[in-house]
Amino acid sequence: MDQETYWLEGITRYDKSTYQEFAKYHYRHVAPGLPIFLTAAGTMALCWGLIQIFLEPDSWSVWPCIAGAVLLAFGVNQLLGRFAAASIKEAKENRIRFFEDRVEYAGQQEQGFYYYHQIVRFRENQGYFFLYLSNNRAMMISKAGMTLGTPDQLRGFLHQKISPQYK
Repeated sequence: MDQETYWLEGITRYDKSTYQEFAKYHYRHVAPGLPIFLTAAGTMALCWGLIQIFLEPDSWSVWPCIAGAVLLAFGVNQLLGRFAAASIKEAKENRIRFFEDRVEYAGQQEQGFYYYHQIVRFRENQGYFFLYLSNNRAMMISKAGMTLGTPDQLRGFLHQKISPQYK
């Protein structure tokens, strides 16, 4: 691509806390089904097992307690984003630039670009913007990492560029 002007720029540091932040946001707001199911099923199995222990102490009712505790632990850990951060060994930075027709990213992991029409969802929390490129893949832009422009300017820019059905 030829050299042209970009309007906004940010640097996002992808480390354990960044991935954990994404997973927390994703499992709470975009795809809450599995962790909520695991948490609910785990709670019910654990409660049922505890009731069985009190009603029939000589039975094998400890197994529902164990299964419930495991399901509950998986569900809660997904909601807290702990599994996403577990495999991260070292932090990597991505520079993200916003051009008139696309968003480019370059970092130690990979580099490339996406056109704005490829973004399927645009969300944000206190610290990040999330540009979803599929149901489970998002580009994160750190609000604190803005090097050109402000988070408010980026929000306005993205609202102009991204189709209303994806906001």
